[in-house]
Amino acid sequence: MSREVRVSNFYAILIGGFLVIQGSWGLIDPPPFEIFSTNIAHAVIHIVLGIVGLWMGIKGNSYKFNLFLGILLLAVGVLWFIPGIQDLLINLLNINRAVAYLNISIGVVSLFTAFALGSSRTTANREI
Repeated sequence: MSREVRVSNFYAILIGGFLVIQGSWGLIDPPPFEIFSTNIAHAVIHIVLGIVGLWMGIKGNSYKFNLFLGILLLAVGVLWFIPGIQDLLINLLNINRAVAYLNISIGVVSLFTAFALGSSRTTANREI
């Protein structure tokens, strides 16, 4: 019996793991590598998103997660550059410029993964 490995599922697992690690790391006060700012709410959101991403990727149904994550991160990243909303995001989630750029980058990649790779499969099959 073989199971095809979808690139979009692999991406959801990869980004989900990253979010869980980053969120857990963000609970440390002060956060390590203070390039990317965070707070408790921001860290918990990342942990929850990461767990959902891992679960959806493992289940093989990552399209909706990648789409949601892409829209969410792209929106938060772009909204950070709007002066009134920037203050709100800083107060609620402690987002800085580096986080805004990272959100935009991951948001674009997530949307690309959802739309372009959502139904594509890798050429390799993995035997179970």
